[in-house]
Amino acid sequence: MAFARLDDALYSIGKYGRYQLTTSVIITALGTLFPAWQMMGIIFSADRPKSFHCTTTNGLTLLGEGTAGPNASVDGRTNSSFEDAGSQDACQAVSFVNGSESVSPCTEWTYERIYNESTIVTDLNLVCDLGLLAETAQSIFLFGMLIGAVVFGYLSDVFGRKVVLLGACVMNGVLGVAVAFVWNYVGIAVLWFLTGMFAQGYNMVQFVMIMEMFPSECRTLAGSLNNLIWGVAMVLLAPIGYTFTNWRHMQLVISIPCFIALPLWFLLDDSVRWLLAVGRKDKARVILEKMARWNRRTPPPGGFLEIIEDLPPLLIARDDGDIINKLPVTTESSPEKNKCRFIDIFKSRRVLLNVIIVYFLWFVALLAYLGATLNAANLAGNKYINVLLLGVVELPGYLIIHFTMTWWGRRPSLSLFFLVAGLASITTALLPQKTANGTDLTVAILISAMLIKLCIICSYSINTICCTEILPTPIRNLGFGVGAVCGNIGTVVAPFVLYLDEVAPYLPLTIIGALCVLSSILVPILPETKDKPLPETIEDSENIGKRLPVTENEKGTVHVTSVRVDAATGDTTV
Repeated sequence: MAFARLDDALYSIGKYGRYQLTTSVIITALGTLFPAWQMMGIIFSADRPKSFHCTTTNGLTLLGEGTAGPNASVDGRTNSSFEDAGSQDACQAVSFVNGSESVSPCTEWTYERIYNESTIVTDLNLVCDLGLLAETAQSIFLFGMLIGAVVFGYLSDVFGRKVVLLGACVMNGVLGVAVAFVWNYVGIAVLWFLTGMFAQGYNMVQFVMIMEMFPSECRTLAGSLNNLIWGVAMVLLAPIGYTFTNWRHMQLVISIPCFIALPLWFLLDDSVRWLLAVGRKDKARVILEKMARWNRRTPPPGGFLEIIEDLPPLLIARDDGDIINKLPVTTESSPEKNKCRFIDIFKSRRVLLNVIIVYFLWFVALLAYLGATLNAANLAGNKYINVLLLGVVELPGYLIIHFTMTWWGRRPSLSLFFLVAGLASITTALLPQKTANGTDLTVAILISAMLIKLCIICSYSINTICCTEILPTPIRNLGFGVGAVCGNIGTVVAPFVLYLDEVAPYLPLTIIGALCVLSSILVPILPETKDKPLPETIEDSENIGKRLPVTENEKGTVHVTSVRVDAATGDTTV
């Protein structure tokens, strides 16, 4: 027996069977938990101490004091032990010889370690003239993520999801362990670039694998739970960072688990949808039969065979005189029929418009996410509590979107969350710290900022699901990678937008709010992808959600959800 679409076979096997649940948990842990720790771990690894001062050496008797920022002012010295010092600069050391003052550059510093922490700043003395190097290293990590999004999207479309997921996970472990033993800046920067590249790469691949594993109506829950683990990773990172305050020890703790990918090579399978798209139908059949055994389902007689290509057109979802799709039966394992390249997107105006809008939404979502994160970083003085709160506030969002997407669909949910985020951003921008009568509005501002972050998390998560649902299988990972690049460009732009606070305090959040409102307006142009099969070709992507009029000859057409072919007789049944 054969199935007209893979989704029909997945329903027959069991949409939430033991195989899918076990495999999705493993893939999510590998591809979300571990890379999230690497990406967010730099919050602690590159953190600056509260203050530092020059250490007395070689007969130098003066210790200046300053904050750790590259442009820090050191005029205010609060430590009474420095009150009689003759210098006000933490980057200079002063000695007195025969009553005369001699100033020389400082070469050693002592840092105020509130939590007894060690970072690349304290290990490599990235202060004074080297003060910008910590931020530069973080930017290098981010640039590696940009490259990884494109490179690994392409590699997974060519070589398969499994080899890229497991290979990149192991490499992330190797690089993460290696950086813990490097004591020079260039080496750390290079390893951080590679770590960012691999972490972003397989984090993106795992999400596509999860979405391809389930039939259409299950992708909402699967995508929501997958995104939820990112918030869980943020929550777990806080106690890890608090326990291992030496960044090198923390780096080992978050990197060594990546090596669990090695034995998983013998357990995990590649994406059946990708195998069919590239014509490896024999391997796809083997995996489908394995899924059936795990789920205690009996495979159909003759196994999972390929649908014959000369079946008549298939009409589905008849709806009072209209049909939602009127397409020929798709042969999912035919490589010639499914073969397409990313450049083919530009040949279809409808698909190109959808992709441009989704990529723009990705850019806005991550721009707003980083802006909200930086604003929320001042919620409390303890940085570990800050990270914990930032993770906790994300968790409800991942659960909320499951219900909104199930009840309303992708488009209404996405548009609503962008709209609320935009209005909340503009409102926050216009709120003063205190009113004319002295009422402190700090709490209201913080609550509004948390609402922004919650809505942006929802918007981002829904948009990533939409991205996988509008792209055809042969280029889904590459297209998803390009979207990730657009989103990461938003994180690069965000600090410059926030810098506009120097021009006018209301500008940053007003700009972010305006972009979110614009995004809300653009969302209805996208097709509704709720409960729609994943497209396998450019033509499928063009026709997602289309409603075509029924001709006179088609009146009275019955509902058809699947077509099956008997392996022995060749008879077709619906």
